[in-house]
Amino acid sequence: MKTTNELKNEIAKTKDMEKWMVENEKELQEYSLAQYLEQLLHVHGCSKKEVIAGADMDVVYGYQIFQGKKNPSRSNLLKIAFGFSLTVEETERLLYYGKEERLYPRVKRDAYIMYALYQKYTLQQANQYLYDKGQEPL
Repeated sequence: MKTTNELKNEIAKTKDMEKWMVENEKELQEYSLAQYLEQLLHVHGCSKKEVIAGADMDVVYGYQIFQGKKNPSRSNLLKIAFGFSLTVEETERLLYYGKEERLYPRVKRDAYIMYALYQKYTLQQANQYLYDKGQEPL
């Protein structure tokens, strides 16, 4: 899977957009949240059980999210991001597919969350960090 920036750079440089569209058809596929979560499981080589435990989430609720039966809040999506140990870019895609606002670095709490993702904090470490900075934990 190409990053969004890679796709943007390729579009800027292409001389034949139709050829680019054909070559990148797989990259342009829209996913449901459940489909994206399945893709992340494959890419990261982890199980639903591991992610749900890392997200400190109720097991039944976590499985319902993975099955597409529940629409999680932004905070729960961010908890899942920490459960996976996602990159900031993967987290932003997760938020997109979950129909929630992306992380915005001009918002203090979001900036702290981004930093915690960059540092590969666990959810517990991220929540402690947010608490220490006077921000609401996830």
